[in-house]
Amino acid sequence: MKTKKIFNFLLLLGFLSGCDYLDIVPDNLPTLEMAFNNKSSAERFLFTCYSFVPEHGKIGTDPGMDVGDEVWYYSDNSADYSNKTTFWIAKGMQNSNEPLVDYWNGTQWGKAMFVGIRDCNVFIENIEKVPDLSAYDKETWKAEAKVLKAFYHFWMMRMYGPIPIIKENIPVSAGEDEVRVVRDKIDDIVTYIVSLIDESVEYLPLNIQNEAAEMGRITRPAAKAIKAKILAFAASPFFNGNLDYANFKNAEGEPFFNQVYDNEKWTKAADACLEAIQCAEEAGHGLYEFVNMSSTQLSDETILSLSNRCKVTERWNKELVWGCGQSGIRDLQVLCQPWLESNYSSDDRYHNARNGTFAPTLAVAETFYTKNGVPMDEDKNYDYSKRYTTQVATEADKYYIQPGYTTAKLHFDREPRFYATLGFDGSSWYGIGKMDDNDMWYLQAKAKQASGKRGNTLYSITGYFAKKLVRYQNAMVPASIQIETYPFPIIRLADLYLLYAEALNEAKKEEGTVPEDCYTYIDKVRARAGLKGVKDSWRLYANDANKPNTYEGFQTIVRKERMIELALEGQRFWDIRRWNLANQYFNKSLQGWDINQSETNEYYKLNTYFIRNYEDRENLWPLKDYDCIVNPKLVQNPGW
Repeated sequence: MKTKKIFNFLLLLGFLSGCDYLDIVPDNLPTLEMAFNNKSSAERFLFTCYSFVPEHGKIGTDPGMDVGDEVWYYSDNSADYSNKTTFWIAKGMQNSNEPLVDYWNGTQWGKAMFVGIRDCNVFIENIEKVPDLSAYDKETWKAEAKVLKAFYHFWMMRMYGPIPIIKENIPVSAGEDEVRVVRDKIDDIVTYIVSLIDESVEYLPLNIQNEAAEMGRITRPAAKAIKAKILAFAASPFFNGNLDYANFKNAEGEPFFNQVYDNEKWTKAADACLEAIQCAEEAGHGLYEFVNMSSTQLSDETILSLSNRCKVTERWNKELVWGCGQSGIRDLQVLCQPWLESNYSSDDRYHNARNGTFAPTLAVAETFYTKNGVPMDEDKNYDYSKRYTTQVATEADKYYIQPGYTTAKLHFDREPRFYATLGFDGSSWYGIGKMDDNDMWYLQAKAKQASGKRGNTLYSITGYFAKKLVRYQNAMVPASIQIETYPFPIIRLADLYLLYAEALNEAKKEEGTVPEDCYTYIDKVRARAGLKGVKDSWRLYANDANKPNTYEGFQTIVRKERMIELALEGQRFWDIRRWNLANQYFNKSLQGWDINQSETNEYYKLNTYFIRNYEDRENLWPLKDYDCIVNPKLVQNPGW
């Protein structure tokens, strides 16, 4: 493509920097040729391609964090953190006039992903021109740009369904008809995305060599993991034989979504997952395990809890297959961190770095297993009917709940990931200046207590706090807190283990037995959580001991395992959508405890904060009405 003097526009868009290590194209390059006249300028253009990676974990821009049913906020006050565009979608405020979190156009907190794809195309087309760049670097950088281009197509397909495939940039000289792109079919999009990755992986490094400068860039394990994710989505019920979209067709009358379920897609997904796992393990990735490096002796309970908490917050740990460090993760921790001490004023709470408004829902709390590794309502030893009554903690509970404190029975006898993920009234909170587990913080979250509602702003509306997303190493300072950021996980190894177990079970469902590898990989994740394997747990503790041995039973188990292991990481929303279960999960009341109450017997009454009316049309983001008017070839998503 001939160079055009449109580069100033590219430069403006380059300032939408995403990852914290990335630079942008310098603003003193007047032409495209100058961007590729030396290695340094070309690398900065590559960093511009990276700048379109969505800011995972950032509230307001990452739909997975709060569009689903995992968290809720207390207020619509635009002066507070709760007024985020992703949360507006959860409240049913999405629209086609000015779509919220619009990644198609880059408005309303979305990034202009098609501009990102265009920049990748420019880079791929011009990288060979760089005179002082080695052949190895040219191939590697080009491969990175191709995988980014593939990921951006996937991101858009996941949100919007059918999208235009942008193989090459449209020339400036193109006619009006050429500019009016059309949406492609889902299967064609997936095929193209996978082809980009397949032609790139051999040129990517197994590991990052310069950790100080290159962490977050695409590696071979990351590329293979992205491919595995894409194929798992393509095989899932929402994208595979979804009859709900039988009448959603292109101009030729062909359905955008394939209408015949193809189980072979699960075989491809399972193969890709295993290949990604093997590549990641070859590169040295493994499940994170906390190692106590301090001189203070810690209990087994605390070490186990930290293994399941720090797998997310420990910077660039070995479990992270691909992650991106962003300034938004500081803000996320502000929203998750409750106030711990009681000697503060309301003004302190408003102006300093903690408030706990990012509130996990009761639905999340109830998802976790009992200490026996099975669901509460399936554990024959757990009194499920009395879970909302109260109980007094004893000395035996001290690593999880304050001894002598009265809290809900729901909070007792739960698996370690429950306590690693959630804070609640009476729960322990290790770290934040207290590194001795015999002298930990304990939350007191009733009205007018330290972590509870003490005014009209900045509190958890459900009574739960996202402990998992806060680094325990953050330090307390007078009336504030010093926060260290971390790369939010885009894909970690446990995700791949569970995705492989899910895909393999689906691929082999006609054989009548669950493949042994399904148990092997789900049990690796459970072992890190301090639980017995699936078959042993159900045999010993569940009402239906045979459940793990059937296709349907294991399907239910591995889906719940994903909801637990990946809770609050922005995965549950997308998983529920790809399983085509959004109506089942998102049409429920959002509930928590009555945080307006200061007395125990009143506080532990369920309170409904919002009754959601999820509509089928919300399964896909709307295109902007104006775009459909300007380009009549674009077909609007159903219901919008």
